[in-house]
Amino acid sequence: MSNERADVRSIEVIDAFRATLAGFVDAGRAALLEAESDLEKTILWLDRDRIGHWNRQIRKRQELLTRARSELYRKQMQTSAKGGRAGDSDERKNLQRAERHLEEARRGLEATRTWIRRLDRERTLYKAAVSPLATALDHDLPHAIGLLRKMSENLEAYTSMPAPELARLLGPTEDEAESTRRTASATMEVPASEDEPDEEETGTVPSKDRQEPAP
Repeated sequence: MSNERADVRSIEVIDAFRATLAGFVDAGRAALLEAESDLEKTILWLDRDRIGHWNRQIRKRQELLTRARSELYRKQMQTSAKGGRAGDSDERKNLQRAERHLEEARRGLEATRTWIRRLDRERTLYKAAVSPLATALDHDLPHAIGLLRKMSENLEAYTSMPAPELARLLGPTEDEAESTRRTASATMEVPASEDEPDEEETGTVPSKDRQEPAP
């Protein structure tokens, strides 16, 4: 187990970092939502607007092509004042122009469908690519922000506790220690009791062994 200790010098720094991390989470979420929204809007615009636009253009240009063909046919049926065939160069140009315009509309419709398929595939790849970042923004980083908030609250509670007395931390003074040692030594000493004098030393004889003098 590591014996390293955290060197926390400022609770304000923790709070500032937590606020910065929260701002990054908000900005990241907004960026992901904006990018996905742009893809969705583009696909929706192509599908609902451009597809309809080119379909209408195709119908309109088909009508113009039909009209150009009819005008060319009528021109070809006419005869000139001299009995010859009337000139139809203008009608032929109009027909060629109508054919080109119709082909352009058809290519536009096909290109729109191609872009819809491509963007739909890119949207799927994009979601897969940003999935780890989205998970971090939705779960991992908010959890880290919660831990930082709890850390700050615990440090605030710790710093608000009253400081212990300096004398208690430093221990007893030299005089107090000497007095304590003397008191302990005196308590442990047992007072010696005086021995009663031995009978032999005093020269006395027990009363039961004394002989009474003859009367």
